[in-house]
Amino acid sequence: MKNALIYSFLLLLTAGLFSSCQERIELELNDEGQQRLVVEGWFTDQLQQQEIKLTLTSSYFSNQAAPPASDAIVTVTNGEQTWEFEEQFPGIYRTPLEVFGEPEKWYTMNVDYNGEQYEATSYMRTVAPVDSLHVKVVDPLVEFGFPGDLYYSVRLWTQELPGVGDHYMWITSVNGFPVRDTLNELTLVSDGLFDGAYVADIEIDFLEIDTEASIGDTVSIEQWNIGLEAYDTFFAILNETIFNGGIFDAPPANVQSNISNGALGYFGAAGVSTKSTVIEE
Repeated sequence: MKNALIYSFLLLLTAGLFSSCQERIELELNDEGQQRLVVEGWFTDQLQQQEIKLTLTSSYFSNQAAPPASDAIVTVTNGEQTWEFEEQFPGIYRTPLEVFGEPEKWYTMNVDYNGEQYEATSYMRTVAPVDSLHVKVVDPLVEFGFPGDLYYSVRLWTQELPGVGDHYMWITSVNGFPVRDTLNELTLVSDGLFDGAYVADIEIDFLEIDTEASIGDTVSIEQWNIGLEAYDTFFAILNETIFNGGIFDAPPANVQSNISNGALGYFGAAGVSTKSTVIEE
């Protein structure tokens, strides 16, 4: 009986301790009134309609697409010329005409949305031209010594520009449509290990035969010089998403943005070189 009384007392004491340590935590679920502007946009040296996408953060529990940020005033300037963007679709702002930027200049984006001002500045670096592009069938057993399905290897030749600081991103398209649409699928690299070198016959991407590409299809590669800031930002995003989740990882945190006034996302300027080839038998 004595032991039962002591056990009951300990249970009551433990319950009291836990109840006294409870603290109400208010989570910011990003509901209306706590939304932040999200910017996704590039200004390149390619003759095209330059595009900037504006959305708003949504509630933590929302399963809907991010709401567009409409009726904003969006401009980009290099100090000599200013380009105005028009909202052609909800949250999608484009230059009315095809325009292009000049490398080795700074580009500043300004957004006036809902009475708030947002700004970001990015330097457009010159990009190394892609000399040649080739697509060939590769057998992993022959090429690497382990079994696997045959695939198309997308290989390029390019002269990397001298001077450390270039950071590259490659985007592969088949018949004009990108085959990679998420950041973790893109190839990103710094020129630290091959600065000024001639890069020859390097596999930059791969395509599944008949699923992603077939004989007669046109394969294109865009080689972007995105600069250090974008490179670091993209890897920070990957570290907080794809590369995170281990027991020794630091607690998740917001990725630093180059947009002012608390906005999220990234605006960048980049030189781009493109090359295309047709898959042959």
